[in-house]
Amino acid sequence: MRMTARFTVLTAMLASGLCASAAGELEIAREALRDGLWSVARAHAAKDGGEEARRLILESYAREGDWREMGRTLAGWTNAVGAVYDYYRAAAAGDYFKALKILRDTGLAGADADTKMFEADMLLKAGERKAAEKLWREVVAMTNAGERAFTSAAANLGDVEVLRLAYAGASRVSVRRFAGVKLGELLLNDAAGRQEGEKLVRAVVKNDPDCEGAREAFLAIAAADIAAKRWREACDVYREAIETWPDCARSVQVQEGRGWASMESGRLDEALEAFRLVETLADDNERKARAVLKQGDVYAKMGKGEAAMERYRDVLGRFPDTAVAGKLSRIVYVRELEAKGRNLYKTYRFAEAREVFAEVAAEDPAKRSRMEFFEALCLYGQGLDDAALAKALAVAQSGSDPAVRADATLWAAKFLYNRGEWKQAGRLFFSYADMNAGGALVPEALMWAARSAFSANDFRQAIQIATKLAQSHPASPQTVQALIVQGEALIELARFEEAALVLENAALAENAPERERIRARLLKADALFATGADSPARYTAALEAYRAVRFGGALDASGRIAVSFKIARTLEKLKREAEAADQYYTQVVLAYREARGRGEILDDSARAAFSRAAFRLADEYESRGRDYQAIHILELVATSDVPAAGEAEKRIGRISMKGGFL
Repeated sequence: MRMTARFTVLTAMLASGLCASAAGELEIAREALRDGLWSVARAHAAKDGGEEARRLILESYAREGDWREMGRTLAGWTNAVGAVYDYYRAAAAGDYFKALKILRDTGLAGADADTKMFEADMLLKAGERKAAEKLWREVVAMTNAGERAFTSAAANLGDVEVLRLAYAGASRVSVRRFAGVKLGELLLNDAAGRQEGEKLVRAVVKNDPDCEGAREAFLAIAAADIAAKRWREACDVYREAIETWPDCARSVQVQEGRGWASMESGRLDEALEAFRLVETLADDNERKARAVLKQGDVYAKMGKGEAAMERYRDVLGRFPDTAVAGKLSRIVYVRELEAKGRNLYKTYRFAEAREVFAEVAAEDPAKRSRMEFFEALCLYGQGLDDAALAKALAVAQSGSDPAVRADATLWAAKFLYNRGEWKQAGRLFFSYADMNAGGALVPEALMWAARSAFSANDFRQAIQIATKLAQSHPASPQTVQALIVQGEALIELARFEEAALVLENAALAENAPERERIRARLLKADALFATGADSPARYTAALEAYRAVRFGGALDASGRIAVSFKIARTLEKLKREAEAADQYYTQVVLAYREARGRGEILDDSARAAFSRAAFRLADEYESRGRDYQAIHILELVATSDVPAAGEAEKRIGRISMKGGFL
């Protein structure tokens, strides 16, 4: 076991006649000093009041690094004279070279581990780190170095393995905890040891939050989280730090870190509060200016552009001589210019907006991609579709901002889909999903990629994309839509049984909107109907499925008419001709006429169902020699606002030529 050094440099510098008492306040002060309990050591030494007590008080300040308070204490000891006091006065005043000279003139420099540590501290403060490191290495190599000196030297060197030895071999609880926080803090900087490091630090903080270095090590956890972009975790660490050490709330460094992490994690109200505190707490204009700037950035993230600009202008007005203001003046100009362009765009002044966006792109290269995309939108607003598409595709291919490239890709994909260029649209939708993995719009992009493939008659590709979407985003609403596309594609490939299964799953999905459920059920019924020729029982199943949709209560007039036509058609397949004819007439033909009489707007599916039902009835009447009834039914179509009206006129003319309808 390492021996604990009983005397420091000051012990040796005092007269040999000044012996410490064996017990009492001074002994308690010594023990507290060894255990790193600085304030306790001072409190008990002050009760003794002797020369060694003064030495212990000064030494406690030195070990704690509180040179300001040491200077105040020395200023009150007007009768304190001698090398020891000169040494500490020089150190407290920041005259480290003088302190070193006194130490060396006494011939005691490097006398023991504690003295080496004091000398190294002076060297470090004097800017001579290499010389300090040399002394730290000498301390860790000494067999009689005290536990605290050994641990402090290892911590200063950043030597993980030596710190592990200090942590494992410490006999004093205070030293073990000090070694634990220092070891943990070092491990936080190593991805492989990060978890171990955090565990060590948290264990010490839990048992002794006032342990030397515990607060700094705990805050280092937040710094490590920020470095790894674990923003929410960093926010939680800052919250815990403020709960554990309430005065952390008054720390500029803590509030800056908290503000940054909160802003990046989307906790914008917390970020704003933190940066406002920094503005209040900071004692230099540079930091205050940066805090106000960050408040503007938070407002910008909130979508409060004018509030953001007010904060930016505030920096320029209150802190014009700061480096932040120097950089911000150009930024404010560019942002005001961009805001002008956006306002012009919102008021449909696309040509003017495009000119402003082009100027912003020239002024700020970081915004060039976004501004060029806005230019594409302006061209589209002007009706220059080809130019807009070319501009958007150029940004999508070579823009410097990945987020803007993704936005331009998605816009171009939608544009091409609406123009019927489905193959290229599908490639772009798929490309967007690849470049924006994990993005909120990826399921939508994959769904449209599947639709694009279906529209291009690439049914197998549509099936593959829908399968990928279902596997990667099973709970997404777009997955239900993609499954419906997959079902339609399977129907087109005459894989009806597979289609029915896929569509049943889509209809039963918990997150499926009612409209999509209905569509899935209808398509499933269509798949069952398509297999009826091979298995008549499928017609019965299809009939039940159609009726379940028809009488489910969620269809509008057009939907009811279209489904009623499918019910009638299925009844025909089941050889229930009388029921089919009644269904065609009452639920399709008359239902259509009555809805139009009420002034309802009916869609193409209803118009097609009405026309086909009327033609089917007319064909049936004509086949039975009842030409009068056939012509009457056809006249209902001929006098209606449907595309088939002309065809109905031709059929009426053909039947009339027979002359047998009177």
